[in-house]
Amino acid sequence: MKTTHLIPAFLCTCMCAQAAIPADIDNAFKSYIQLAKEIEPVLAAAVDQKSADNATQALYDLLPKTYEARTALLKIETLPADVQAELIQKYGKTMQVEWGKVYEQIFRLEKANCYHSLSFFKQFRALCMMLQQ
Repeated sequence: MKTTHLIPAFLCTCMCAQAAIPADIDNAFKSYIQLAKEIEPVLAAAVDQKSADNATQALYDLLPKTYEARTALLKIETLPADVQAELIQKYGKTMQVEWGKVYEQIFRLEKANCYHSLSFFKQFRALCMMLQQ
């Protein structure tokens, strides 16, 4: 048997061995990554008191999405090992990168005391509390 005939069979075996991620769990992870992509620029826009004040409403508008995304993730209970592995393979790196950017902004804003914008600080604290759940 030629080696070239083994390659398609091997690829089919590997592709068929992947665990199917349930749609609700897949959607929860997609939403959570999308949320990070929406939060990061809002936080990054706060570079002084005036810009922090201006970013307050946008941050406030993201709080319901944050609550929904976190709630969806918290509903996920024990998953089979193969599904966990598939989730890590599919979303692990992207999750790390996108949420890493958000946490860089969070640490920056904490260090800057939210640029002494009380309105921004209130929304920022609500965001941080939701993310810590």
